[in-house]
Amino acid sequence: MSTPASNTTGARGAPPVPSQPAQSRNPSFRLRAVLLAALSLSIGWGIRGNYGHEAGAMFPGAITAIAVCLVSGREDWRQRVAYFALFGALGWAFGGSISYMHAIAYTHSGQYESQLYGFYALFLIGFLWAALGGAGTALPAVLDRGSLTEMFKPLALLIALWALMYFALEPIENRFAPVPDGNTRQASPLYWLDSDWLTAAVILAGILLFDLVDRRFQKIAHLVVLAAFGAALGFAAQWALKAAGATEQIGQWLFHYYGYGDAALNEGHTTEFVTNWPNFLPNVVDHVGWVVGLIVGVGIYFSLYGAFRRGSSLFLHMAVGWFAAFVVLPVILDLRLTPPRGDSWAGILGVYLGAIVYLFRRRLTAVVLASIVCGTIGGIGFSGAAWSKLLLVSLGNPNLAQDVAAIEAWRHWQSANWHSYLEQSYGFVNGLGVIVALGLLARCVPPLDNSAPRRPWTEVFAIIMALPVLTYINMVKNLDEWTALYAGHQPVPDVMQAPLWDRLELSAFGWFNVFFWAMSLALVAMVMVHFRRPLAIVPSTWLGRGQLLYVVILWTFIIGNFVRALTSFAEGRLLTEGTVLVNAVIATVLLLVTPRTMESFTPKPVPSFGGRLVVAMLVALLAAAAIPPLETMSVRRVYGDAFAGHAGQIYRFGENATWRTAPILKTQPHR
Repeated sequence: MSTPASNTTGARGAPPVPSQPAQSRNPSFRLRAVLLAALSLSIGWGIRGNYGHEAGAMFPGAITAIAVCLVSGREDWRQRVAYFALFGALGWAFGGSISYMHAIAYTHSGQYESQLYGFYALFLIGFLWAALGGAGTALPAVLDRGSLTEMFKPLALLIALWALMYFALEPIENRFAPVPDGNTRQASPLYWLDSDWLTAAVILAGILLFDLVDRRFQKIAHLVVLAAFGAALGFAAQWALKAAGATEQIGQWLFHYYGYGDAALNEGHTTEFVTNWPNFLPNVVDHVGWVVGLIVGVGIYFSLYGAFRRGSSLFLHMAVGWFAAFVVLPVILDLRLTPPRGDSWAGILGVYLGAIVYLFRRRLTAVVLASIVCGTIGGIGFSGAAWSKLLLVSLGNPNLAQDVAAIEAWRHWQSANWHSYLEQSYGFVNGLGVIVALGLLARCVPPLDNSAPRRPWTEVFAIIMALPVLTYINMVKNLDEWTALYAGHQPVPDVMQAPLWDRLELSAFGWFNVFFWAMSLALVAMVMVHFRRPLAIVPSTWLGRGQLLYVVILWTFIIGNFVRALTSFAEGRLLTEGTVLVNAVIATVLLLVTPRTMESFTPKPVPSFGGRLVVAMLVALLAAAAIPPLETMSVRRVYGDAFAGHAGQIYRFGENATWRTAPILKTQPHR
């Protein structure tokens, strides 16, 4: 999508794009620009619900980042449109690991304490998700070219490790730590509060390895000595504690079960219970001392000698933050957000806090401001979307209405896909958060320093991640729908033979990979050719390139999501597939008519973001404190103690709390 051209030309040999006088009005805050950003994230969030988790959240992050980049009126931003797509996708991916359905169910429960808690939990989850999304989107809008492109070296390694985990983790688990079936993942020896701890550990190890290689293994002997000394000291400490009879008391303090209560524990019925530590820990408890000592020794080495250059320090802060918050909050202090569901929320909180520490240390306060603004709006959006859904489903709600005729009159209204409404409305508000946050930066951040030489491979890498990789990790999930049975019919066979050659037989997954990666390799080849010899299909302006990238990503997902749902399409899908398709048409039109090729917006840099940060933090704290109670009171005014329906009847507190009455057991399907 880009060429080796200079900053003032659209393509090699092309004349400079004519400019017009700079305007003082911020283009990001035009109504059409705001609507484009909001619709982009709403579309993506509606589709994200079908694909789920981190991979699904990357799509709305990518297209919204492209949109806010293009409407900004800043040519220095538009030249980085591929970077915006990549970092927007990565920033919004983090929140996809957080479990939130129980928090939504709490607000439907009819129990005052659970409802208030549920709205607070949704605000926190919404804040974390949007804050990291806003920070990721803001990085290419603030960093100088040298710092931004240097970051791709450790980033490429970490994404390669993530890809390895993506393809290899499940086969490895099935080989060495099999579970009875896919619905009992809590029986795996690697299960730890249903979190992504293993991925976080591999990423942390990758960061340390990158630093070693980047420093050419300097002082490597010190690493060996400190690791060995730490292991020996840890072994000795555990031996001494065991000899003193203190290990049992420490174990009781640090280790506990999530089960049916003290009676079951006293009777020894603990084999099915999940604990606050990994399942494998009881089998290796005699090795804990030297392992912990080894980790401490390695940590001391890297704290003394680690350089963590080329942006790897950001990833180090985030990875260490993940483990620090996860171990302290749910594991040791037993602060679980939505038990018995997973506690990745704590790790993501640590990721955010680690990133904030890094950003302050690097004086990247503009990114901090963007994250707080976007996070605050996202927190309001998540709790507010659940609140608005509850008020809307009160109309003709059978748990409230006494008149049978009224219930019947609202039956079709009640049967709508209200969860999709919640997702799309929440996405819409998140889009507002991104455009507000980046609109503020568009005015206040000075022109970007692009004095460092371009590294074209980083742009190729960003495009590959934003197109074939992002598409694959989501669209491959369509196979589960295509190969399922519907009314006795299977749309796609499990295994198919090649035409004209009956010896070549592949699974549906195998054929998907063959066709998908053939197209992807062709795309990569064309991008590389374009860097040497511009292709006519690629526009000569950065705005045109960004628009092309947006349209291709958007409609790839619109079509892919539609054909996924087509095998079992019913009227309930109209609120999702129908709405996102109409919104995609509107967004495409807005994208093409809103940003202007010749517009030039001159920022007015500010000497410090300190005052704005203080105001943003005060607004965030006020919103977090005031909005959930107001939402709870208004919902209870409508429902009283009645269960709202449209969710499981789940309680957070009291004797009937779900985590008490229905804990996660190793032999039962995970919920």
